[in-house]
Amino acid sequence: MADEIQKKPDNIVPVTEVNQYGDRSLHADHIDNLNVEVNVFNNQGSASKDENGNPYVPITPTRYDSASRTVFLGNETVKLPVQLVPQSAIAPHELPYINALCEVYAQKISRAVTPDTLDTLTPGLRRNYAEQRKAYYSAESVQRSVREVFSDGEQQFQALKDDAFDGISTTYYDERHLTGYDRLQAVLDKITSTTLSKSSLMNIIGLIGNLEKKGVCHILVNDEVIKSWVNIDE
Repeated sequence: MADEIQKKPDNIVPVTEVNQYGDRSLHADHIDNLNVEVNVFNNQGSASKDENGNPYVPITPTRYDSASRTVFLGNETVKLPVQLVPQSAIAPHELPYINALCEVYAQKISRAVTPDTLDTLTPGLRRNYAEQRKAYYSAESVQRSVREVFSDGEQQFQALKDDAFDGISTTYYDERHLTGYDRLQAVLDKITSTTLSKSSLMNIIGLIGNLEKKGVCHILVNDEVIKSWVNIDE
């Protein structure tokens, strides 16, 4: 990267680091009083598409328009599939995280709760349940969309889930939580303030917000990474 460095006096601090970031920018430490000739080679970064022409998740920040569900990739755009929304009937893929919520509500009101009796809960718990389903569907919509659209979408969403659990695990395992409801609320609060940086999906500005972060926690229940909000040692 630095092809030629002119001879310098002995008392000048030598070049210790020269790095190029992206296509053109250069970062160098300790090059005071030196003349540095730099050759920059363009188009040497990571490929933006796989051999089949499918795009990778961008490695630099880009814009996402939620209204049109469009990701802007340089001079190209990628359209994400239609947003998933919860229906009145519970879908089979929802049952693991919903059963875990039923366990939370049952402990809180001291009576059995099943997916069939959720409508009999108090208004506050019904609202909580609706919020959790909305969050789950927002996150699941992202998971399915990026898996379908991006060549490495599944890999990058897995990195997101791994990073999310690393961020909430201390809160999840905290024995000071008196009930599963307390644990659930503490974890959901924690995830909204957790920086998720392992996944390139975070480069798609506006794709993953607090609602999707909360939904990832329920996907972790479906994945059996989170076993229960009530009995964490089972």
